Amino acid sequence: MFKDYRRYLTVSLKVYLFVLVITFIMKVVGLDYFGLDVNNPTMVMINNFIFHNHLENVWYTLTLYIYTYCIVSVACNIKNVKSQCLIFTFFGIGIKIFETYYGNGWTTALIDICYLYGICLITNKKYTLPCMLKRISIVIVLTTIYQIISGLTRNCGVDAYQYDFIHFIILDLDYLLLCLITVDLYFNERSDNVCTTEVGSFSLKKINLKNLLKKLHVNYLNFRKQEKETKLATIIYFILSLIWNTATILLILIVAQLNHTFIECLFILTSFWLSKIVFGKAFHLSSMIHCFIVSNVTYYTLNRVTAPLGISIFIPIMLGVGLAYFTSKLVKKSHSSLYRGMPEDVFNDTI
Repeated sequence: MFKDYRRYLTVSLKVYLFVLVITFIMKVVGLDYFGLDVNNPTMVMINNFIFHNHLENVWYTLTLYIYTYCIVSVACNIKNVKSQCLIFTFFGIGIKIFETYYGNGWTTALIDICYLYGICLITNKKYTLPCMLKRISIVIVLTTIYQIISGLTRNCGVDAYQYDFIHFIILDLDYLLLCLITVDLYFNERSDNVCTTEVGSFSLKKINLKNLLKKLHVNYLNFRKQEKETKLATIIYFILSLIWNTATILLILIVAQLNHTFIECLFILTSFWLSKIVFGKAFHLSSMIHCFIVSNVTYYTLNRVTAPLGISIFIPIMLGVGLAYFTSKLVKKSHSSLYRGMPEDVFNDTI
């Protein structure tokens, strides 16, 4: 199913950026649901387990290693730097200990930047010094933007010393996911001839848009030629379909509200609708009542398994995009294969 999972990751990142705009608008109008949920039972249990077993430094070391790996691999354009980054991580631990006793906001940031530039310059084997400095700067700016996004959406200030360990666990979750996905897409999209893929995808979208406009125009002309009774029946059918779909969405949202996942459900729905444009037509059952039941059960399940927004904004988005991806795959499997001499209308439906 996930043989082209990179497309899924790419769409998830694009939808995430779009949802961030919605998040900002919601915060501006006073609908702030995006603070850290430090009282979540699961996160409290994880926090207590780590503290009980004195694993705080293990967590900090792991996150420092992932962060170092993401920076070095992309900046130096080298995949296999895992062992080198392990050495850099231990060196970074020493720097963090020094910062704990002697650093403040500005000096800590300066030391961290010098550390990142230093380890990247040591690892670099491909680029001239000016080019390497430029690459490092771009990657640091990108990861810093990820951190700022994570902090702003969570109402967190720049002073990290005011937060306890559970805050860092939640803040790191989306941030590390974004960094790891960026690394994967950076290396693998380039090797898959992304230019050809994007050109083909853009051409296909133009064809689909042209066919859609043509189909709408033909349907409109056919509608005008119909008798009054047929027109009335069509209008009634459209209104009833609209009412039915609206009622389905309302029921999904009501059930989500009863399960205290209303905003998470909105994120899943939004991600699903946005992704449908990219992945194509979603799978539909032959019976409306079957669609109604399956839709409600599916969204109920996703609402139960998703992480609350107080823990992760990115996970509900990935679930919504995953639903669109999976249902589009079901449609493609149900179509016949392309063959020479296929009628144009069948070809368009298959594509």
